Amino acid sequence: MDLLVFLYLALGMCIPGLLAVLSKNPVHAVLWVLVLIIHQAFLLYTLGSEFLAAVQIIVYAGAVLVLFLFVVYMINLRMEERWRVFVKRSSLGLLILLFFAFFFFKSLAFLTALSPHFKANLHYDLSQGTNLWWIARYLFTHYLFQFELIGVLLLVVVLGAVFLLRKLKEVEGDSL
Repeated sequence: MDLLVFLYLALGMCIPGLLAVLSKNPVHAVLWVLVLIIHQAFLLYTLGSEFLAAVQIIVYAGAVLVLFLFVVYMINLRMEERWRVFVKRSSLGLLILLFFAFFFFKSLAFLTALSPHFKANLHYDLSQGTNLWWIARYLFTHYLFQFELIGVLLLVVVLGAVFLLRKLKEVEGDSL
């Protein structure tokens, strides 16, 4: 049963990733990436990492994809199809695909050759608390300043994007 769930989640990540790359509509591409991220979160959950699964859903599916959609709508894409340019550069894309496929299979062969009794050397005991409790304790004791700094930085980025969009709409309103 575990193998079937893993194969479903693997296909649920590979197919939307391919469809996101091949999609002509940028909004559809972002939605395919959303499907990919949700499947990746479920894979993390099946591996026993509940916190990373929740972060995957909240941060990537919630914040980053909303930012992508915001940028897609902000740049006002024209519906131009440049099929001839794509066909001319498809040989370069094929070479890059073969290059990455070679390294993918090389790393896959390396990972399968590892001994299965490998165990990470963790300095905490999961019997004393959940992995969420340990990660939160470590994050808020050792990296509290960096955590707060990233929050302030993200707030400034969002306010800057809203300010730029507002100025852009004022300039467009004046030109009409």
